[in-house]
Amino acid sequence: MKSIAVIFLTFLTIASYGQVTKTINSNSKKEPSFFLDSIRIDKNQLYFDPNKIAEINVVKDKDTTNQNYGKIYIKSKNPKDYNFLTLTDIKKTYAKSVSVPALFIIDNKILKDNISTYKIDSTYILTVEILKSTEIESLKNSLPLLTIINIKLKTKENIDKANEIYIRGTGTTLMQ
Repeated sequence: MKSIAVIFLTFLTIASYGQVTKTINSNSKKEPSFFLDSIRIDKNQLYFDPNKIAEINVVKDKDTTNQNYGKIYIKSKNPKDYNFLTLTDIKKTYAKSVSVPALFIIDNKILKDNISTYKIDSTYILTVEILKSTEIESLKNSLPLLTIINIKLKTKENIDKANEIYIRGTGTTLMQ
C-alpha cells in the first residue's frame, strides 16, 4: 500500500510539474532609449526639474544602434535653462579637498555605478551636505580620509521636509 502511495505521489508531482510553463520574453530586459532635446541620455544618471519639460514623445520601434526597444524624446521648455554639473564639479564647489575619496548620496540613494556619468541641473539642487568620515564614530578609524557628499534635489518630498518647523519636539508644517 505504501509503495502504491509513493508511486502515485511521484506520478502526481511529475505530472503537475510538467504543466508549469515558463514564458521567456526576449524584450524583458530591453528598455527604451531616452533623449533630452535630441541628445541621448541615460535615464538613471541625469537629474533635472520635471517642471521644465515641454513635451514627451514616445516612439515604439526597435533602436538598431544598441538593441533598445522604443525611444522617448523629452523636449524642454528652454534648453538653455539647463546647467548640468558632474559630481566632480559639485565636489570641487562644495568640498574643500578634491583629492580625497568621496561617497556620493543623491536623495538617500548611494551611487555605486560610474560616478563620472551622473549629471545634475544646478537649479535642481536643494542642498549639498558635506560630511567627513572623522565626524562619524564608526568610520573615523577605518576610513579617515573619506568625504561623504549628500545631495538633496528639489523634489516635492524634499521641499516639504525642508519647510517643516519643529516646535517643542513636534513636527509642524509651515503654511504659506
